[in-house]
Amino acid sequence: MIAPYFGNSVYVWGSLIGVFLAALSVGYVLGGRISTRWPHPGPFLTLVFLAGAATFPIPHFAGAALGQIAARDYGPRANPLIGSTVLFFIPSALMATVSPYAVRLRARSVEGVGNVAGMLYALSTLGSIVGTLLAAFVLISALGVRSIIQILGGTEMALAVAGLLWTRRAGAAAGAAAGMAVVWALTGSTPANAADVIHAWDTVYHRITVSDEGSVRYLRLDNYWQSARDRSDPLRTVFPYTDYLHLPVLFTPGFSRVLFVGMGGGTAPGRFHHDYPQTTIEVVEIDPEVVATARTLFALPDDPRLPVHVTDGRLWLRRSTARYDVIILDAYLIDTIPFHLATREFYRESAARLRPGGAVASNVIGAVRGPESRLFRAIYKTFRSVFPRVYVFPVGGGAPESLRNIILVGTGDPPLTRSEIVSRAAAAEQSGRIRIEGFSQDAATLLDGPIETRDVPILTDDYAPTDALIAPVR
Repeated sequence: MIAPYFGNSVYVWGSLIGVFLAALSVGYVLGGRISTRWPHPGPFLTLVFLAGAATFPIPHFAGAALGQIAARDYGPRANPLIGSTVLFFIPSALMATVSPYAVRLRARSVEGVGNVAGMLYALSTLGSIVGTLLAAFVLISALGVRSIIQILGGTEMALAVAGLLWTRRAGAAAGAAAGMAVVWALTGSTPANAADVIHAWDTVYHRITVSDEGSVRYLRLDNYWQSARDRSDPLRTVFPYTDYLHLPVLFTPGFSRVLFVGMGGGTAPGRFHHDYPQTTIEVVEIDPEVVATARTLFALPDDPRLPVHVTDGRLWLRRSTARYDVIILDAYLIDTIPFHLATREFYRESAARLRPGGAVASNVIGAVRGPESRLFRAIYKTFRSVFPRVYVFPVGGGAPESLRNIILVGTGDPPLTRSEIVSRAAAAEQSGRIRIEGFSQDAATLLDGPIETRDVPILTDDYAPTDALIAPVR
């Protein structure tokens, strides 16, 4: 629920875990005190009902609440912390009152408190384990987040009603059932999607959203624009950086095998498949639902010359024995990246999968200089520690402080000058070997001059603070 607004960074996970732990602490104290004052089943079941009533509406108001926080933008750390607190603190605190209250009701004597507490907390932990595995392995993919949360809230309210009936509190049970009906009526409806949204689904990795704006179809993963395809002109470039992904071809003229790590809507691999008919284009994508979306809604060809491997990119490189002429890394997003795909060890594994004369290209979002440049400069420094030659192509040129896609190309071949690279691009464009209009102009954006790297680290498996590097220095 948080990721579509604030990403999937370490700050999001830290906020969620911190808020839940804080809520549990508060709930345990409150449950213990209330159970001491009113050690009866009625108040206990009322807390169970209130926990469900506070949980059930979360999906109904989450979008508005998180949208307001995102609009005000309190920063990459505060945004998910505030959002997690607004959505989850009260329901979690109410749930936490149940355990100490149950201990108080179940214990018959002081001597038996320890045994009762141990048994109930063991059951509570077992329930947490089952819930975690069931949600992660089955429910998120099968039902989606909204349904899971409302089923949880509805189950709690129903258990409270059943408990009141069991303890022969018919009037209270009727009142609780009426309250349940009111909560359902007020917040049970599914908010309508925006008119242009044609597909939205929660997967174990992302929330996928596909929308149409005129003739252009867009794919968004969580809150990141990922791919775009003009249905009236499928070869038209919508996101300019995808043209720049053809730049490594200039360094490997006789290429015949390409690997993409990261796919999105598959527009870049699909263009390679169309433009280079003698080439095998392999794709590694971790999310099977993204693959299915690319096939059904973005017309990614289902062709033996374009196989898609559903697995983690690094795991694929580690296990594969294949060698490639070009490896293109396109798995980074604007404010969160899988850090294990940005370390020196990963780039070494990529280099080991290259044929002689091969090249690795990486799409990075950042700035060349300024407060938003630290992640790019750290990745550049890491790239330089692996590849003897690294070329930097800021998409569209422009001021070095501006945030944009930046394409890095790493090779082990002798260096090429700017004029040599531009000449190769112009010749390839004129001969039709590369069918990108204005490709020589893209090649001419090659960055000259040194890039400052003294204040950023080389990223390693042991130390890769990518989320901290993304956030601008304030």
